[in-house]
Amino acid sequence: MIHRLSSIALSGCVALLVADAAWAFERSDGRSVVCEVSHGGTPVQIAEEYVGNGPVGTTHPALGGSAAVVRRQPDGSARMVFDRFVMQRITERSKLAADLVFYHECAHIRLQSDDEGAANCEAVREMRDSGYLDDAGYAELTRWHEGMGRLAPRYGGNGKVFWQRTEACLLGQRSP
Repeated sequence: MIHRLSSIALSGCVALLVADAAWAFERSDGRSVVCEVSHGGTPVQIAEEYVGNGPVGTTHPALGGSAAVVRRQPDGSARMVFDRFVMQRITERSKLAADLVFYHECAHIRLQSDDEGAANCEAVREMRDSGYLDDAGYAELTRWHEGMGRLAPRYGGNGKVFWQRTEACLLGQRSP
């Protein structure tokens, strides 16, 4: 779920550049990565926030059961907010799927879109183009999505349809 992102305000970009914060998502391979977007030719690192109690808690009410969302801040910047508990549950089943959540949320910001299919497509494309996602990883993500079961309508209603839409996008086709 994401609130409409039409653009990140220039003041938010400047604040993020000046802050020089150390936001970094630790992928399952141990590498730290940041969500960096370009606005007006200037690279901007997107802030991350982690809520909830991880493995000892329950889903955080502010995220409504989602693993992560993008929240617009009062200064116009965007922030990726992750639910520790949901992310821990995903990680236990597929570390690569947890990594995809990070790339998916970053894609929402890059695309300035709340389209879930487009964000998933862009996330997979980025993971693949960077050399991080190989054929075995792609097969793992396919199994992950197909095993998701029922999802909100914005995802196509279930994990299998959501992945079919992602694959159609990757092939440059209209999604089913």
